[in-house]
Amino acid sequence: MPVSEVLSRLLKRAGLYVRQTKYREALALYDQAIQIDPKNSESWCLRASAKIEMGTYAEAIADCDRAIAINPNYADAWSKKGLALYYLEQYAAALAASIRAVSLNANDASAWYIKGICLEEMGKSEEAEIAYAKSLELEIILDIKDENKRNRT
Repeated sequence: MPVSEVLSRLLKRAGLYVRQTKYREALALYDQAIQIDPKNSESWCLRASAKIEMGTYAEAIADCDRAIAINPNYADAWSKKGLALYYLEQYAAALAASIRAVSLNANDASAWYIKGICLEEMGKSEEAEIAYAKSLELEIILDIKDENKRNRT
């Protein structure tokens, strides 16, 4: 079986564990994926997501940094890093990471939301409202697209 297929299967199984809140099991699979291909930025980013869910924010940031070192233009890694930094109350750094995420993917509703909550924490309510509005707009668009997909099948 090709390495890419093995990685894909590991990441899918790990994702199922995350959805079931079985984070330790998910981390074990992400660790396997990273051992197989340590230069796969997606594995690092997904492991960071699980670590955020577990509340191990500093570890999540380290994983995001690894993903970003591999691919500096990986918007999701920047977004996850922003969220972890937010939880650590490092609002300026979180804002910078979310701005980077939005600059790489203007359609990332989560990055816009993280940007908004950081701006709000920093006392920039008007700017926060703009970011929140963009996040909500994107969520509505995504919901409509999902609904259209469900109706076609």
